[in-house]
Parts: sequence; C-alpha cells; structure tokens
Amino acid sequence: MIRLALLGATGRMGTRVLELLKADERFALVAALTSGGDARLGEAVVAGTQTVTIADRCDAAFDVLVDFSVPAGTMQWLDRCVERRAAMVIGATGYTAEQMARIDRAAERIAILQSSNFSVGVALLRSLVKETTRTIGAKSDIEIIEHHHNQKVDAPSGTANTLTEDIGETLGRDVERDVVHGRTGDVGPRPQGQIGVHSVRMGSIVGRHEVHFATVDETITLIHSAHSRDVFARGALDAAAWIAGRGPGRYTMDDMLSARASPRARE
Repeated sequence: MIRLALLGATGRMGTRVLELLKADERFALVAALTSGGDARLGEAVVAGTQTVTIADRCDAAFDVLVDFSVPAGTMQWLDRCVERRAAMVIGATGYTAEQMARIDRAAERIAILQSSNFSVGVALLRSLVKETTRTIGAKSDIEIIEHHHNQKVDAPSGTANTLTEDIGETLGRDVERDVVHGRTGDVGPRPQGQIGVHSVRMGSIVGRHEVHFATVDETITLIHSAHSRDVFARGALDAAAWIAGRGPGRYTMDDMLSARASPRARE
C-alpha cells in the first residue's frame, strides 16, 4: 500500500478525498493535516481500515502528500516532503512567482505533480483549446469565462489561468499583456489579440469553464462542467498512485495520461 498524507483535510476537496479513500485499497492514510487554528483539530477520521486524528503535524512516514490546502500550507510542507523524500501532488492554486520558484527547486529533489485541475475532462478541454487555437486562434476574439462557488477565494481560477497559458504557448507569444479581466466604462473597440478572462462567483457551483473563439462569421464554444468534486478527488488519488516512487521532477496530468495511454502501460 502507498502511505498517503492529506494536507487540507478539512476543506471541500480534502473532505471528498477522505471519503473516496474509504474504498480505495491502493492507499493507507497515515495523516490528515490542517492548519493550527482549525476547529476540527483532534477529530478522528476513518478511511478504509485506518483511523487517524486531524492534526497540524505528522510524525509518521509517508510516500506521497496530496495537497488541497492554500499556498501558505504548501510552502510549510514543501521542505518537509523534500526532507522525507516524499512525492507531492499539489492541487492548490493562487501561488506567487516566488512560491512557484520554490516548488521548481523542490522538484529537483522529489517528484511533484502539480495541476490546477485533476479532471480528465479538463485535460481533454485543454487539448481541444490548443487545437482550436492552432486552427483559428490568430484570427479569433477569445474569451474565457469561469464559474465557481461563492466561497472560492482566488480569481481567476487556476484552470482559467492554465487555459490562458495554453493559448499563449500555442500562439507562440506571451499573452499576459493581452489579457483583460472584465471590462467596464468606455473601453473602446476590442484590440486585436486581446483575451478576455471573466470570473463568476455564485451559489455552490463546483466548476465550469467556457472558452469562446469568435471570428467574423462564426463562434466556437468549448465548455467543461464539473457535476461533483469527486471528479477532482479521484483524479488526485490517481495522480498520487502514479507518482509515488517516481524520480525527482515536475510532472503534469498530461504526463500521467500520456503514460497510461502508451502501449506499454496497457500491457
């Protein structure tokens, strides 16, 4: 069994991971971690045959840490994973450039799979967005609209940022200067190459991402909607099972899905 520690165990995603672990025989849960001020510290949680106490520290050995906390939590546990030679699956978003650089440095010593979204459907959406960008992106008005629940603290979503980066890389340019987050007032005609990114926060929406490509004559809209957080939790556990025991490096969902699709993986 893979010894798993879960960081962010009391959050929306952490709660779903704990629930799925009850029936997942690949893992032995050794730690359910949260921040020091969490009201649920000391509460017992059961996952399969394991019962652990929600804590802000971990003395037990673990093979992989699944992180659905916040950037500060990631930074707190990054060095600890390096010290223990434990792999990391990072699903939190909202990192600064400096924090991303720290993750890069840690990946020189341990295996880290970081993704803003662990859904296979979103991986397919990214592929379709790249293909559409290659075909008509240079002559299209491109808009990204992301919808999430009213408790999400960062905007745009990590997935929206990833989609924007995918478009820029496919077009072969740095699109950061072209991105506009919402519009208000007398903005004038839309500049060529501009990419609009819009964040909607309402209700209990799990996650919806729309990417629109509009030319003079037609519009193509690509949409992914998540019906349950379980799709992300399952993807994160699959990522944890895949990355455990791998050598140092930065890994992505594409790496995992490509490896699974290879003929050797199907043998």
